[in-house]
Amino acid sequence: MALNVMARNTSLVQNPDEENEDDEKDLDMTEDFLSQNEMDTIDSLNPLDVLCAVLLCSDSFLQQEILLKMSMCPFPLPLLLPALNTPKGTLLLWAMRDIVRKWRPHSLAESRGFREESLVLTSMPTISFVRMGSCSFSKSQLLNEVLSPSQQHHDFFIHRDMESGNFPREIADGLIEISWYFPGGTENSDLFPEPIAVTNLRGDIESHWLQFSFLAEVSSAVFIVTESIGEREYALLSSLKESSCKYYFILNCKNKKPKESLGFLNKLASVLKLSKSQLLVKDSTMNNAGFVKKVQSTIGIIVNSSLKTVSLEAMAVTAHDLIQVDENCQACRCARKYTEEITAEIRDGAKYKREMLSLRGDQWKNLAKLEKEMCRMKRQGDVATEDYKSELKQKWLEIRRQWNQCDRTNGLTKFINGIEHLPTVEKHYFLKWMKFSLDNIARRNLSKMQAEYKEKCETPGVDRKQLEELDKLISDSSLGVEHFMRELGQFYEAECSKVKEGKMEESQRQFSHLPCTAADLTLEGFPVELIDGDAANIPMNWVVDVLTHLHIRLGDGSKMVVITVLGVQSTGKSTLLNTKFGLHFAVSSGRCMRGAFMTLIKVTEAVQELLGCDFILVIDTEGLKAPELTALEDSYQHDNELATLVIGLSDIPSLTWPWRMPKK
Repeated sequence: MALNVMARNTSLVQNPDEENEDDEKDLDMTEDFLSQNEMDTIDSLNPLDVLCAVLLCSDSFLQQEILLKMSMCPFPLPLLLPALNTPKGTLLLWAMRDIVRKWRPHSLAESRGFREESLVLTSMPTISFVRMGSCSFSKSQLLNEVLSPSQQHHDFFIHRDMESGNFPREIADGLIEISWYFPGGTENSDLFPEPIAVTNLRGDIESHWLQFSFLAEVSSAVFIVTESIGEREYALLSSLKESSCKYYFILNCKNKKPKESLGFLNKLASVLKLSKSQLLVKDSTMNNAGFVKKVQSTIGIIVNSSLKTVSLEAMAVTAHDLIQVDENCQACRCARKYTEEITAEIRDGAKYKREMLSLRGDQWKNLAKLEKEMCRMKRQGDVATEDYKSELKQKWLEIRRQWNQCDRTNGLTKFINGIEHLPTVEKHYFLKWMKFSLDNIARRNLSKMQAEYKEKCETPGVDRKQLEELDKLISDSSLGVEHFMRELGQFYEAECSKVKEGKMEESQRQFSHLPCTAADLTLEGFPVELIDGDAANIPMNWVVDVLTHLHIRLGDGSKMVVITVLGVQSTGKSTLLNTKFGLHFAVSSGRCMRGAFMTLIKVTEAVQELLGCDFILVIDTEGLKAPELTALEDSYQHDNELATLVIGLSDIPSLTWPWRMPKK
């Protein structure tokens, strides 16, 4: 979880002199999956057993967190968990929903463009590696070398020569892992021109034929690694003759009867209609480096010629009868259906916000400017002070009157019902599904615009008006859960203004319960917007009432410490907070995340004694504009306002800054 690439090398040694109650609780969690003999020798656990045990002890949201952090290290991810406490193996589709990848295929190398997509929705060739019988060389080690660029070896897959990798697996046999290769757009250094997925089955296919059948269904090609093929193996593999999958054989000639194995392999070639290129024989005359090159070349041919591509989401549909999928639980399915009722009508994020989330649009920005001007009086000129104030007040009231004529849309009504009336677990699924769906809609055009914005900023003499238009277009195109919550806040603000003007009785209010709902979401760990980044404004009635209800929920005696992070954009502010505290702030390389968001954390008793508080309120802010982006009007003023506010609120401000190697 701390993004430590050496995490798998931790030895699990139980020292009798250092036993305590926490150690005993940790050990108890694995007793359902490990035998007592294995518990007695806790220092000899295979890392894959530990991974399976941890995932089986975790709920679906923690599984999602674990796999997200594993993908950043990067480790291969468990695609199919073995059937231990379920009748079938479990495909971890939901657990990978939060992973997004960016890459540059060779087709976009000249334009310097890139693609950014959700990993579960990206279709690509899938190459699977399985083992038949015992082998003297490691299939996983071979995969590490095949997927590692020259001079950049990385142990993606655990193998027998790694620390604890030689210990026998107790529960991980039947596990299918998946890793990916994404090109960077450089033909000289990229192994493959397009992204590929590589899966690895742990254990012998004879003992795990169901998992092997699943891989055969979804893969573009399956590599079968073996050292001997006899009559029994020939009979088993001959049953694959009706399969549409392409099979490749890697024969390591280390057994006592290589001629017999080669004879059966040639017979299989006839039955399965294998070409010579599908038979890869590693004999004593070929060294490891040469064989790795041969496998890479074979995969390259498959990638260039394969018409079969599949996404993880499609895998779940294809193999529905063979395995179970983690997303098939009742709460997840109900939440997804509820989300689709809202997002089905969204085709264009900017258009949807303009037509369906109208309160947070230009009127709100104009209102924010009026409120600032009413305080600062910068554009008063020769007009008398009282007359100027009255003029601003009338404009402010006119916008409020227009607001009060707006009705909430069908999508917003369903969103309110979702966060208020769904059971707790379904509500958490619902908000996650909303995030995934809205992110996928916005991502279609946002990545291109962000790349164009960055390129223009780096161009000398760029027209400031073009930058402003593109910056506004990026802001308008981004769509997330925060925009729905922002709309709720604006309806609440409009209602409060009607009550203050005497045009509505307190008993007639429709949105008075919304701050209580937002406070409950804060207590459940969801970020709540403090500063509207689009308008650079705080909806005071909304924020004050949310915090008031939060104070009521926590009790008068609760003490809180406020921690904020501030820094130039793309310096890892949100990533720092997410990793440090296990939070869910939006992470993006562009300027999608705007304003400031707050999340509440309940601390343990030990931290309470250390810090003298019961809760930590963490505030994440949008990135301050880097020096090369200061061509936009009022950029320094906006950044100064943001920095002044969050530092003023903070007990512990944290600053991040881009670090560069000093010049010699």
